[in-house]
Amino acid sequence: MLTEKRKEKQKQYYEKNRYRLCDNALNHYCPKAIGQVVRLCPDAVNEYYHRYPFEEYGEPSIKKQLNSYRVFSHQARYQDCYDAGMLAYLFSIHRCAYMGFENVKAYINKMIRIYVICALVIHDDARNLCKTNGFQEIRIDAEQLRKAARR
Repeated sequence: MLTEKRKEKQKQYYEKNRYRLCDNALNHYCPKAIGQVVRLCPDAVNEYYHRYPFEEYGEPSIKKQLNSYRVFSHQARYQDCYDAGMLAYLFSIHRCAYMGFENVKAYINKMIRIYVICALVIHDDARNLCKTNGFQEIRIDAEQLRKAARR
């Protein structure tokens, strides 16, 4: 019973603060953590980069996650999500090097999934602003786009 109440409170907290939490993870916490690890153990980080190259471990996982969330290269959110995936790969390499983890592939996949979700949350600033303040989003050029599509 207590765990259900706790889970519900956590869910409500996340829904209320998800934009702030995701923005903090992508734009503040992750770069700061990477910088700290580079100063502490640069040799271990370089070793992990060689053992787990981006082309083999990062890029396929990013593409898989983007595809699963239906984010395609022609969409505006694609680059934000891809960049978040790259940041997740970098964070994973640094974190695993610092902690001495050996299950690096699973950690990379998990962090890429989390950071792509964060990028999706913070991508559409107008929608988030409207949702937070109870406004309705109106696109001024939407009618012109519909007319152009009919022609």
